[in-house]
Amino acid sequence: MELNYINEFVVLARVLHFQEAADLLFIGQSSLSKHIKSIETELGEDLFIRSKKKVALSDFGKAWLPYAEQIVNTQREYTQTLLGREAAAPDVNIGYIPLVTLYNFIPFFKDYKKQHPHCQYSFLQGGDRELFDWLQQKKVDFILTGDCDIPEDLYQRQFYTCDTLSVVMPETHPLAGQSAVSLADLKNESLIEFHHMSSLRQCIHGVDPSFGLHPSIAVDKPSVLFDLIQKGMGLSILTHNMASHFKMEGTAIRPISPDIYYEIYMICPNRKASQVAREFSEYLKNL
Repeated sequence: MELNYINEFVVLARVLHFQEAADLLFIGQSSLSKHIKSIETELGEDLFIRSKKKVALSDFGKAWLPYAEQIVNTQREYTQTLLGREAAAPDVNIGYIPLVTLYNFIPFFKDYKKQHPHCQYSFLQGGDRELFDWLQQKKVDFILTGDCDIPEDLYQRQFYTCDTLSVVMPETHPLAGQSAVSLADLKNESLIEFHHMSSLRQCIHGVDPSFGLHPSIAVDKPSVLFDLIQKGMGLSILTHNMASHFKMEGTAIRPISPDIYYEIYMICPNRKASQVAREFSEYLKNL
């Protein structure tokens, strides 16, 4: 079994989107599909459940993922340890929240990578709280995430981009008849949270401290989130780009008025930041 194919499986299992995974791996979507199919043929089991709108890990895929991650990590360790650090490309671990790839990050990073071809890059997707834990534990060099309270003396942040917030609801919901909604309109609504973006709470609290964002449901997959909205289980507050990207039939998107902005930053340690983190920060400053 090709080790590169196993790494591709791990990346796809994290993002659950063929085009997004292919972009992160810098290969074509058709090639990624063939490679995953090759692994499935060799294992004799489907790793993913595929449909036109979404991809999900099969039960076998969920069971095999920890072993695949172990294989990928072992390959990285023996390459560095047995072959020597100088023989292997330096590892750069980048943590990011899922929606970062919706903001022109792939072409932006592709240009950056051309200027820094000597590194081997690894992308780790997680929720904003999880990413900050990884940064503290030095599992990643830097993270790309929403605005959050960080110790200013220990960590620095560099602005990347921003977006406005919108509300996603069933097309049949009374608020769908409005051109925009206010936070006051949402105070008695059942809310569903995409828990990878818990920093949205802080964003909203900064605008209206009296608005209590207490979701009745929290999910970790956009497809599940929109399924629940479509079935009338509640509304969700998301960035406009994310809402538009994952929109499903039977749902409506309305902007929050007045505008509320969600900002995305690159965050890294103030002291002892890796060279690549410093270079990336400077690159952002010069955009």
